Amino acid sequence: MSIVADVRQLSPEWFTSALGRGRVLGVDVEPMNIGAMCQMVRADLKWESGASGPGSVVVKFPTTETSTLGLARAMGMYGLEVGFYRDLLPRLGPVSVPTCYAAEFDSETSLFTLVLEDLGGRARPGDVLTESTPEECALVLTELARLQAASWNDPALLELPWLAGRQRTYELFDAMPRGLEPFVKRFGHALEARQIELFEEVIPQAGSWVRSWSSPFVLQHGDLRTDNILFGSEDKAPPATFVDFQTVRLGPPGIDVAYFLGSSLSTATRRSVERELVLGYHTQLTAAGIEGFDFEHCWAAYREGAMYAVYLFCGLSSQVASSPRVDQVIADQTRRYADMALDLDAPRIAGLA
Repeated sequence: MSIVADVRQLSPEWFTSALGRGRVLGVDVEPMNIGAMCQMVRADLKWESGASGPGSVVVKFPTTETSTLGLARAMGMYGLEVGFYRDLLPRLGPVSVPTCYAAEFDSETSLFTLVLEDLGGRARPGDVLTESTPEECALVLTELARLQAASWNDPALLELPWLAGRQRTYELFDAMPRGLEPFVKRFGHALEARQIELFEEVIPQAGSWVRSWSSPFVLQHGDLRTDNILFGSEDKAPPATFVDFQTVRLGPPGIDVAYFLGSSLSTATRRSVERELVLGYHTQLTAAGIEGFDFEHCWAAYREGAMYAVYLFCGLSSQVASSPRVDQVIADQTRRYADMALDLDAPRIAGLA
């Protein structure tokens, strides 16, 4: 399969080669204006008689926005997502992600193309600007517990250098202090003084914090926000399907839990329901056979996990191209995550204060 750089390459001949399920006679492509790190389109396919291919697919390929493309390449995002579908998914069992029909990555250019199942008719995309309900959060944490249980301290994952190697993660966090000043310059007007003080205290310690991560380790999604979740809209659809695996890595289990809840709930709602939701998540882990991780450890992992979003948003957001929606999302999410870290005393739990 040739890697796509332009939507005009998505011809019937290209799909015929990429999918290998018969001849595609016609293609109707519709842009999907979601996501900041890549381009996505939905393609309706007309097949020759007797072919067994899907009626529609989603195609992901690199962004053309220069600064965002540079960030994606520097973080290895495209290779990570292709690696997830190629190398990891077969090991994880029945976790809810789209079927991958084709995946290609060019290590020399760091460009990629994915052809994925189109769930548009059976699931609705989440919207990070719309608060989730506690019931929706419980569905997501149930699926997250399933994903984590399938990878919990799995020594086989350490044999995948592109996943287990920590140097890329260390370099990412080591670079975050340089993002503090441009972040405050761009978004400081939307923040409270105590929130900015939090960033000024902890962002310089990003490299130390990531090097303190210890067992247990799981497969982290790394960007588990509602924008990266599809909620089932019919009975046969999975309740929650995860997408966008461009930041997968191995790390502590509490990070994805905290990142998701901090993103999905208003500060007031999170304060009232977070403990119950984390308890439900822990119950799912226990039911999946995870041992040696009692609720006290789970709650502490969640509290420390609140640091991840503070680092990610403050350290990297200034590098993402500006648009009204992008800027609104960053400002809204940053306020929630800062409140969360302060509420949970996350810097102290993480050994940063």
